[in-house]
Amino acid sequence: MKDRNYIEMVLLGKLMTDKTIYFDNHSLLSADLFECEENKRLFIILDNSYQNTGKCDMTEFYNKSKDKYKAIKLAQDCSERAYDPYLAGNLVLLLLEKNKIGQLQKLAHHINNKVNDNDELFTIIDYAENELQKIGNVSNDKLIHISEQMPSMVKTIENNVNNQGMTGIPSGFRDIDKFTSGWQKQDLVIIGGASSMGKTSFALNIAVNAARRKYKCVVFSYEMSVNQMLMRMISGDADIDNKHMLKGAIYQDEWTKIHNSIARFDKMPLYIDECRNTSLKYLLNRIRQYVVTKQVDMVVVDYLQLISYNLNGRSREQEVSHVTRALKNLAKELDITVLALSQLSRNVSKRDGGRPTLADLRESGEIEQAADTVMFVYRPEYYNILTDERGNSVQGLAEIIFAKGRNIGIGSKHLRFVDYLTKFEDLPTM
Repeated sequence: MKDRNYIEMVLLGKLMTDKTIYFDNHSLLSADLFECEENKRLFIILDNSYQNTGKCDMTEFYNKSKDKYKAIKLAQDCSERAYDPYLAGNLVLLLLEKNKIGQLQKLAHHINNKVNDNDELFTIIDYAENELQKIGNVSNDKLIHISEQMPSMVKTIENNVNNQGMTGIPSGFRDIDKFTSGWQKQDLVIIGGASSMGKTSFALNIAVNAARRKYKCVVFSYEMSVNQMLMRMISGDADIDNKHMLKGAIYQDEWTKIHNSIARFDKMPLYIDECRNTSLKYLLNRIRQYVVTKQVDMVVVDYLQLISYNLNGRSREQEVSHVTRALKNLAKELDITVLALSQLSRNVSKRDGGRPTLADLRESGEIEQAADTVMFVYRPEYYNILTDERGNSVQGLAEIIFAKGRNIGIGSKHLRFVDYLTKFEDLPTM
């Protein structure tokens, strides 16, 4: 292969003589590909001509050139090289590779400067990841006819049929799984609830149920320690009162149950990350690490309002909105499911009955818009409501309210809440 200037001229010649080459490769083409200033200037004018008129018009190039003879000579030399036996696509990729190597060298220099200037660690990591993502993006936006997309859609339908409608990660709760068909990849699911309503227990039950079915899950706990989380898990699995475990009032036969439960959990692909750093940048980097090293399928974040992201001059609502949008984008980027817990505003407890709505999401802002599903945990018993409007007992009853479902609609399902185990269960079938 010839030197870079020659390669640039061959590519320019092919772009000048065949407009289909330009439009087939336009998403990869930019002035940054060209190192020679004259070649760069020729491409910019050529690019504008195609964008504005759909054809190659060299008049502007000649008119704007101070040295008309030199401009004509460059255009002629490029045109003559257009017939060199190199594929235009290969030339674009070759120049793109050279350009990206140069960008990597500059990035390494900038990162080194930030380290020497003692910039904050996760600020440097975030900067490096963002810049690397920009450098790594190579996209030739091929126009795809639906005939090429149909096989994928048919395969999806076949998988849905074979899995009896369970297309995502199961929650482990019969009626909820029938309603949702499982938690879908790339979805952000928000679980809201008033304080002490049981949303953490519900999310933990979901993670454990998924792990039992061999889905890899990680729980990020900002409020509870790992030991507290593990005790809740063992309590529900071994059917031992959580308070007895906290007080150490354990009988000998219960120790056997505890050890048997531990043996079961040891085999589950479940991780608990006790987040001692509340930075959003730390969380995003940590999630990526779990996906790369542990291939996790689902992430649970407990909870949104405890994640910090300082935006100068911005309100807390705007900060939480940014956190929510970042988690949604990460779910799409990594092809995983993200369940994030959210506190509700204090107004919900002042309302008669305390039944939550979307408006109760604390510092809601972008939460509702970014989420694919918003669900609330509601236990009437918490507000001393012991019977429903028909006089039926609601003691121990939990309502899971689906207030938003981008692909599933809205509705509600009921579970039983076992208080002494802080555990949710399916209601008995009739």
